[in-house]
Amino acid sequence: MLPPRTPNVRATFAWACLALLTPAAAAPPDDSAWVSHTIVRGDTLIGITQRLLAPGSDWRTLQRLNRVREPRRLPVGTVLRIPAAMLREQPQIAEVLHAHGEVRVERAGRDAAPLAGGDDLAAGDTVITGTQSSATLRFADGSRVLVRPASRLRIERTTRRGASADFETRVRLDDGSADTRVPPRAGNATRRFEMRTPMAQLGVRGTEFRTVAAPQLARLEVLEGAVAMNAAGTADIVTVDAGQGAQAAAQGVAAPRPLPAAPVLDAMPARIERLPLTIGWPAQPGAARYRAQLFDAQGGLVLDGLFEAPLARWTEAVPDGDYALHVRSADDAGLEGRDATAAFVLAARPEPPLVSAPRAGARLSGPQVRFEWTRNPNAAHYRLQLADSTDFAAPRIDRSDLTEPQLVLDVPAGTHYWRLASIRADGHRGPWGDALRFERITLPPAPTSSAPSTSDEGVLLRWSSPAAGAQRSHVQVARDAQFAQLVVDEQTTADAWLLHHPEPGIYYVRIRSIQADGFAGPFGEVQQLDVAPARPLWPALVPIVLFLLL
Repeated sequence: MLPPRTPNVRATFAWACLALLTPAAAAPPDDSAWVSHTIVRGDTLIGITQRLLAPGSDWRTLQRLNRVREPRRLPVGTVLRIPAAMLREQPQIAEVLHAHGEVRVERAGRDAAPLAGGDDLAAGDTVITGTQSSATLRFADGSRVLVRPASRLRIERTTRRGASADFETRVRLDDGSADTRVPPRAGNATRRFEMRTPMAQLGVRGTEFRTVAAPQLARLEVLEGAVAMNAAGTADIVTVDAGQGAQAAAQGVAAPRPLPAAPVLDAMPARIERLPLTIGWPAQPGAARYRAQLFDAQGGLVLDGLFEAPLARWTEAVPDGDYALHVRSADDAGLEGRDATAAFVLAARPEPPLVSAPRAGARLSGPQVRFEWTRNPNAAHYRLQLADSTDFAAPRIDRSDLTEPQLVLDVPAGTHYWRLASIRADGHRGPWGDALRFERITLPPAPTSSAPSTSDEGVLLRWSSPAAGAQRSHVQVARDAQFAQLVVDEQTTADAWLLHHPEPGIYYVRIRSIQADGFAGPFGEVQQLDVAPARPLWPALVPIVLFLLL
């Protein structure tokens, strides 16, 4: 942590960072950082200078600092103190701690190659991350840089002066975004960390910050410590303190502004069992967007997304396991605030099968119900529960030995709920699928038909009143027993239907009851109706004619 900032301290920090940011004006040697060298047989100041010190160093400086009288005769065992700033620079290696997804490295004279955790990087190497891919780098001075998705970061310099604690690290973020953590100075250790972008340079001493690089813009968000920022090609330096953010463009660095407050994740579930991964949180006042990130148990960035609403939804598949969700608010300028974090367990596999029948809300009339679902290739068998309540506290049926995706059960009339889960060969049960409600109903009996009666208006069909619970009767009259040639297909609330002057011939009649909710019962027995041709009038007229002729 940096000491409390007074105006003088802030000025000192800014001018120190200016020395870091300006290659032509290197920082002066820090005489407070020393290393010790124990003299061995054959050591001379000239030899030590040639072997250990930076080119151009003068052995007489060592003689003066250590008050050596005889530079060619150094007593064996004597301890020589050497300023760390005078030591020869040693190239250092950066280690890849985590690499997730499509991560590549470009090295001078070579084609881009895949990069994996445990690989080493050196000055001149460029790390490239693809969509939903990331890499975490650790430098020799203990600094860590998380290269976020769709980013390009080049290691320009990573050195150490001899065996001292004097480190210098310089990276360039050409595109994308990176999260950086630089450890604070300890004792006489000297750490110089610099990050460049196309539009800005950042001088850092012991801090945590985020950087976004774009062709015409650089964005900085400081979480701990302070960062000195200046726009590329300008000398004006702006110090951005913890809890502030700033943007740099061609015209310079905008005034720092407070970062937005962190969202609240208190209601975050400790266990998530459904895919695709969807997580919501309460809206944060003043937030324009939200950044959500998913880290695995090893601290690697697995998923990263910017969302308009307080809801993260990822379609990418992630394995079951322990995760940490990081969510932060972004303001209208794109500056992102501090993270809210919550840990959870993802336990979504094997996924429950998809249901075919009965569907949610189905109404079934038969005493037997056929349950059907899709086959999950990762399931050795399935578990089915049938209950009369949504809590499944006392299931009517609980079967976990089902190897086929179907089951037929006798189910009593009433409202029921059922759910499914997949079980792996090792016995591990996955999450339950959604509980689906269906109703097994008792159909209203068909009305009982009475003998038809004939009148001058036609044939009157009669039947018993609709059964209990029924509201209407459905009448069908056809010229064929298959009821393909319908003459009448009507619904009525009455218990009779007049067939007006039917043509002579054979008719077939059937009737069923329809409940108030529209569910129809079975048709009753088919009745046959014979309609005879009308009798001719002349036989009745014969007596009248004879009477008139007499």
